[in-house]
Amino acid sequence: MSLVNFSGQNVVEFTITGFDHLPYHKLMGTVILLAYCLALLGSTTNICVISTDRRLHRPMYLLICNLALVDIMFTTSASTTMISVLLAGDKTVSYNSCLSRVFIHHLGDVTQCLALSLMALDRTVAISEPLRYATILTNQRVFLLIVVSWLLGIGCIGKLAYIADQLPYCQPVIKYVFCDYAAIIRAACVDPEPYWRNPVLPSKD
Repeated sequence: MSLVNFSGQNVVEFTITGFDHLPYHKLMGTVILLAYCLALLGSTTNICVISTDRRLHRPMYLLICNLALVDIMFTTSASTTMISVLLAGDKTVSYNSCLSRVFIHHLGDVTQCLALSLMALDRTVAISEPLRYATILTNQRVFLLIVVSWLLGIGCIGKLAYIADQLPYCQPVIKYVFCDYAAIIRAACVDPEPYWRNPVLPSKD
């Protein structure tokens, strides 16, 4: 593909080229599809069981349910792109869809870390303050912590997606296996690092 000057405004799709040098695309795609289906089945089962059984409406199980939801979002953002490229042979992803997947993937990355941290906090309180556990970590407080963790993730990753959306792109090629922030900015014509420090972003015009 020849190098053509593009801006973030007229890029309508990206081409995924991360699998071009690998053999056995169908086999690899099938393995990823099976792994994705198993992950989806396990996480969905956890959510359904916890949500339908009132005996499991406790802080620890609410945190497990939150982690299962994060896992679904995290795996879906990457797996669907790889499955489409390997099995369907569709290497193109629309500009808006790619940015959305960047946001969802990294939001899942951040919220997964926060979800595991909340689960560690739950076990720490249960071990250090077993008699006060029920009063310290109530369902309401745990739900509030979960909401805060999601809001923090949305705020942090929203800035990443906004910066990626403002960058001019030299060529609509992603040299990776799915839409990732580090991969998408490699297609940009400028270094995105200064934009972290400068709130004034360049115009796409």
